[in-house]
Amino acid sequence: MPGSASLRVLHHGEVVHTEGRQDLPMPIHSMRKSFISALFGRLVDEGLRLDSTLSAFGIDDSPELTSIEKSATLDDLLTSRSGVYLPLRCGTSFNVFTNAPTNWPTRGSSAPGTRFFYSNWDFNVLGEIYQRASGTALFVAFDRLLAQPLGFQDWDGLKHGRLRYGYDPLGATARFPNYAMELSARDLAAFGQLYLDEGCLRGDQLLSPGWVRRSTRPLVPTGLPQPFAHYGYLWWVSTHSFSAVGLGGQSLSIVPSQELVIVAMNDGSEGSSSQMGISDAVMRAMASVS
Repeated sequence: MPGSASLRVLHHGEVVHTEGRQDLPMPIHSMRKSFISALFGRLVDEGLRLDSTLSAFGIDDSPELTSIEKSATLDDLLTSRSGVYLPLRCGTSFNVFTNAPTNWPTRGSSAPGTRFFYSNWDFNVLGEIYQRASGTALFVAFDRLLAQPLGFQDWDGLKHGRLRYGYDPLGATARFPNYAMELSARDLAAFGQLYLDEGCLRGDQLLSPGWVRRSTRPLVPTGLPQPFAHYGYLWWVSTHSFSAVGLGGQSLSIVPSQELVIVAMNDGSEGSSSQMGISDAVMRAMASVS
């Protein structure tokens, strides 16, 4: 696991420890999914139903989805249980938790809602569903509804957000893009503090407490070792914490019982990794204030 190029620790809302650059936007990889969860929370509070199906949203792909695949719900996608396993077009699948090749599920092998399987198809399609349901481009919504209210200091949507179309070993197809983002440690920590405060920002409810609690509960057992044993709505959930995690050691962890927010980032300059995990630096930061 790579070391951390940046580390930022908040305790009771105050910065108590930093290492490395705090203002340098770096690729956050799969951490972006937790931001998408936050955006969906606002839509659900406004009436979007979690049992709405792919069919209802008009989602299809190539090859065409079956009627069973189209019955997957928004809830299924938010918990990575769509049951949609379209054939890969880039060779062998890759297990980002073991850093090794793995088998891709046979199409139709699991009905929607019955099996957790970490698939970029689910996550990328969620971006398209958000745009259709809200009528707003995802990066525009991110900027207006999260980055600006939270006072992000280093985010520039024109530089740090981009759409990436294509196939990948985790199931992505060319129709639905990956919403790639770069964020700094201090901006990520502000987002983490919002979740620690159950969506409250300076007296205003940016996210509802109900959505924050619901999305960070252990909704689905994953069959993976800790800290990935349970999944919420696009958050990894452990016994005492919940985390957004990206490839190569990128992580944002919230520990409510200790009022801790911990960001660990790697800039990739010391070599890259395709593995997901929470770095030793985070564990040391937790111990330092416990």
